[in-house]
Amino acid sequence: MTRSERRLGTMLLAICLLGGTFVAWDYYSKKISALKIERDAFDQDWLTIETYFEEREMWNSRSTWLEVNQPTFEETTEIEQSLYQEALAADNDRIETSNLDLRPTVVEANYTQSSVTLVAKGTLEDVFRWLHSLTRPEDFRVIRNMKVTPDKEVEGKIMCQFELLRWYKNKDT
Repeated sequence: MTRSERRLGTMLLAICLLGGTFVAWDYYSKKISALKIERDAFDQDWLTIETYFEEREMWNSRSTWLEVNQPTFEETTEIEQSLYQEALAADNDRIETSNLDLRPTVVEANYTQSSVTLVAKGTLEDVFRWLHSLTRPEDFRVIRNMKVTPDKEVEGKIMCQFELLRWYKNKDT
């Protein structure tokens, strides 16, 4: 083997080593990136598990509170009429309710929902004070799809259209 052939062989070996090193580095960096992504996902899962574990007592106490305080019912007509009467605002002479529409009762796995849509008229303060009194947590009522507009007939009053919902404990639980 001549000197130039050895030099050519050495350069070929060096090129092969550099190429192999480049391919190995590319493979290694892709594996490291994939492992970092996987570790970040595990870290996030672990953080979620720790958070759930730390909040376990709070959620257990909330569950117990629900079991004790969520209202029960005998018949769906009973809860529909009850919510309808509450939506009438008969005990509040500053609020005028209209367009009451009883919605179908919805039975889910953990609760039964009764709802009514209506329009309440009055001053802004009176209407919102009444709405606030309706949505106490211990009453299991909530307001959904609320739309407030000025009353076109009487200046200084508003019309508040909304859906009033109440949740009950299922009969079989």
